Amino acid sequence: MKKLFLQVLALCGRHGLVDLSAVAVDGSPMEANASRDSNQQLPRLEAVIVRCESEINALMDDAGDHARRVEADDGAGAEGDARDDGLRLSRLSDLLSRARTARDRLYERALPSANEIRIKVEAAERIVARAQKRLAAETAAHQEKLRKYQSRAEADRAAGRRGANGRPPVPMEHKTVLTRQWARLAKAIAHLERARNPRPEPSPTSRASLSDPDSRLLPGKHGGYLQGYNLQIACARRQIILAIETHDNPSDCTALVPMVKQIQDNQRAAGLPGDIQLWLADSGYASATSFETLADLPLLVSVTSEADQAGFPAKRRQARAGHQAMAARLATPTGRAQYRQRSALVEPGFAQLFQRFGRHLNYRGHRAVDTEIKLLGTVHNLNKLLAGTTKSRS
Repeated sequence: MKKLFLQVLALCGRHGLVDLSAVAVDGSPMEANASRDSNQQLPRLEAVIVRCESEINALMDDAGDHARRVEADDGAGAEGDARDDGLRLSRLSDLLSRARTARDRLYERALPSANEIRIKVEAAERIVARAQKRLAAETAAHQEKLRKYQSRAEADRAAGRRGANGRPPVPMEHKTVLTRQWARLAKAIAHLERARNPRPEPSPTSRASLSDPDSRLLPGKHGGYLQGYNLQIACARRQIILAIETHDNPSDCTALVPMVKQIQDNQRAAGLPGDIQLWLADSGYASATSFETLADLPLLVSVTSEADQAGFPAKRRQARAGHQAMAARLATPTGRAQYRQRSALVEPGFAQLFQRFGRHLNYRGHRAVDTEIKLLGTVHNLNKLLAGTTKSRS
């Protein structure tokens, strides 16, 4: 399906239907073939795993005893029971596999993103640097105090005086301030190590689906939540789909960089000449990390509200830290005029997909779902190809 999608995209390019003057990326939830009620918390998943493993072991032991009895009885009257046990074993194995995958997904989703890890590591490094600086200052001050005491003591002994310097300073290893600073530095270094190598710990309220562990609870388009996938598409003019993928997070914030790279890969594989002149995305994709990674691309991403960025009357919001450069680019008349193309490029693409195929997926698991959405994207582009070639001939 991936190869077929690229072949159809290449055909669209050969017929002059792919215009790379502007490409818009957007995401929308699509319902999975799984119920919301199938979501379970980690203790429940662990219990299912233990139960399945126990029942499978019991079945295997029974199967061994049964095989020995059948062998002793020359194979008489065992076929029906073997079929029933085989069916039960197959069901238990499937449930065990799904429960383990769901448990793994909970731990994967609890792992901070690369951007979050970087932010935490930078903060921990600053704390370590401050602790080292404070320890160095306290150490130098106490060493100077010890040196001065030693100098006075030597001067007193040279002058024939004894005991004139009073109580001597505390040794370095027993100085309270220094021991506290060493403890703080050790704590800061341990915190830095944890930030660099985070251990994912699922929250008590996190859940994963036993029916389709790769699906997630997502905010619905009209309120509420649904069990599904975050469908990502990138459309050029005429709603030609350049890439169609699923994102494993309800938020679009971390999807921009992977989508841009996938679009570029598809463009090369399909042999589409030229460079994309303008990349567009709405405020859900606004991320300082993404802006930094894609700094060499002509990218426009809304950082306030959709209406404000398009130049319509709206309540203005202050741009966040790291978004000021993008906000300044969008504040120009050219930036607003370019950004207004976004909704006309990608929103009809979603409308056409969902009107033709609906919002419900038929397969389960990321690989099967990816194959299914590639089929939908292929059929969508084929429809555009046939419509475009018919018009050109007429």
